[in-house]
Amino acid sequence: VRLAVLGARGVGKSAMIVRFLTKRFIGDYEPNTGNLYSRLVHLEGDHVAVQIQDTPGCIQVQEDCVQVLDSLSRCVKWAEGFLLVYSITDYSSYQSVQPLYQHIRKVHPDARTPIIIVGNKADLLHARQVQAKEGLQLANELGSLFLEISTSDDSQGVCDVFQYLCKEVSKLQHASSTDKRRSSIIPRPKSPNMQDLKRRFRQALSSKVK
Repeated sequence: VRLAVLGARGVGKSAMIVRFLTKRFIGDYEPNTGNLYSRLVHLEGDHVAVQIQDTPGCIQVQEDCVQVLDSLSRCVKWAEGFLLVYSITDYSSYQSVQPLYQHIRKVHPDARTPIIIVGNKADLLHARQVQAKEGLQLANELGSLFLEISTSDDSQGVCDVFQYLCKEVSKLQHASSTDKRRSSIIPRPKSPNMQDLKRRFRQALSSKVK
């Protein structure tokens, strides 16, 4: 299962990934250059190999936004499921979600590709700049699931987000492998049409007689 976590700088992407994989919360990170985390994750009785791509927080809503997004195209092509993260304390990080979403949909036009919008830092209510209803409204417009979480306070909430995304990607993988199996089965030949056979037989006879 290949996942990518995308969002503006400082929204807590790295902290979320580490919280999910280790249950520990680390508050400060060096600006990352795109670490790839690989783990075996327990998912509904099975062990699933999960790879999570962290991405640099260079996404800002600005004129060269498209060029910035182009640098993420390789990661977006590679991933099968996405978390789009903003901080409830930073309105500009919320504004960067929609261009990111549109970029993903250009690369993955199949609407089944799972994308979850996450409002992080829900413990910092005193500094809130984005209301929960705004996150929900955006998710509804884009046809995505929306959740608000606190990476520092709620380890279970973070796990639930990643587990849900893993399940959705697994379902999609299962569906596409079933489709491939179906298409590889040779279709049964149509039963012969007796009238057609008789006509061909008569034609063959008449040509011999001539």
